[in-house]
Amino acid sequence: MKRSTQITATTFAALFAAAPVAVMAQAEPAVPPVEEPAAPMAQEVSPAEIDAFAVAYENVIAIDAEYAPQMAEAPDDEARQLLEQEAQIRKADVVTQTDGIDVDRYVEILTLAQVDPSLTAQIVERLEQ
Repeated sequence: MKRSTQITATTFAALFAAAPVAVMAQAEPAVPPVEEPAAPMAQEVSPAEIDAFAVAYENVIAIDAEYAPQMAEAPDDEARQLLEQEAQIRKADVVTQTDGIDVDRYVEILTLAQVDPSLTAQIVERLEQ
């Protein structure tokens, strides 16, 4: 595996855990989650959706990179929390502003990619272009 491929794949994998929670935190009201019936995870993700997801994902990552140093230097937990909330709002906004995807579908694709290595590979390939 090429180094850039490894870095992209590693970055993509590392952000799986936090990204859905982060984007959903601002996209949905603070209501206890309601269990939905289990849907088949083999949902189709079109090439156009993969492209839109990749564009949104790159923008989300850029926001994370922008806020990481500020959060690391924040004087206390409250300041970090405020920065995190600001970042969450911006991430939800960039996903919403991306043509061909909305926050809900972004989270769905991210969740699907966590359990579907083929989808993950397609996304990583698109991110490397």
